Amino acid sequence: MVIWLFLKFYTENYSLGQILFDVPIIVLKTLAALFMIRWIAQKFFVERQQYALFILLSIGALILTGFVDLLRDYLGSGRTWSDLPSVGYIIIHSFYYSSSDLAMPFLVIMIKKYFENQTSLAVSKEQQKDAELKLLRSQLSPHFLFNNLNTVDALIDSDPTKAKEYIARLSSLYRYLITTREDDVVTLTEELMMVKDYFYLIKTRFGDAYTFEIDESYAFAKAYIPSGALQTVIENVVKHNKVKHGKPVHTTLKIKKDAVILTNTKSATVIQTVESLGTGLKNLKERYELLVDKTILITETTTHFEVNLPLVHLISKS
Repeated sequence: MVIWLFLKFYTENYSLGQILFDVPIIVLKTLAALFMIRWIAQKFFVERQQYALFILLSIGALILTGFVDLLRDYLGSGRTWSDLPSVGYIIIHSFYYSSSDLAMPFLVIMIKKYFENQTSLAVSKEQQKDAELKLLRSQLSPHFLFNNLNTVDALIDSDPTKAKEYIARLSSLYRYLITTREDDVVTLTEELMMVKDYFYLIKTRFGDAYTFEIDESYAFAKAYIPSGALQTVIENVVKHNKVKHGKPVHTTLKIKKDAVILTNTKSATVIQTVESLGTGLKNLKERYELLVDKTILITETTTHFEVNLPLVHLISKS
């Protein structure tokens, strides 16, 4: 403001004495108006929410500080009090003097506050996202562990050798879950290795009631997927299909360029309501939206249930 005022007065052929007299008064007047408006806004706009009073007092503060500037203009140019114009002219031009000088400081403050708020909002959203992801991840483990411990307990008495193999596979699966517990996404290769252990656990628990097939024809070396996503959709198959009449539920995992598609046949008895996706799929859907702003696609017919899981490509193809 000071630099601009010096240039303005210099181009208008003000003397050095006039410049040194006018500039400090304009700067002090502007600062006074700024702090007065700030105090009025805090008291009457924010705290008391008296909006009409806030407007009136703000106009009054601008007229008061603008009048100081008007006096500076008149007295600094050699005129006297008797040369002052009418009251109406004084009020209008006093308001104009202050409001025009306050425009730039208020603009700077508003821009500063805007970006501070945007930064604060981004940090808050990131913290909320992390908290929600941790909560959703924690909901995957208890139900899964409970089912498998029951199976191990039954195998120990009936088939100790198979129980050891089952425990080894379960340990491998949990080692993977522990290793990736802080990871938002993992490689599809890692997830598929985990799935094969998971298939073994299911086949051991249920025999021929469930069959699985993986189509790995697509080269997916650089593909990623939310950790535990495949476990969730496979667990959903077992959870919502009760096998009857000896006809197994067949599940196929097909790897495509941008998605993993799980398709399973539906048993005669489907334990599923129309209104609900199930806790597992609902949580997975929310995780996808939080992590990569994508959503899983679910297609259901009378005979098949299909879940489309988008893949994430974190590394560009060379």
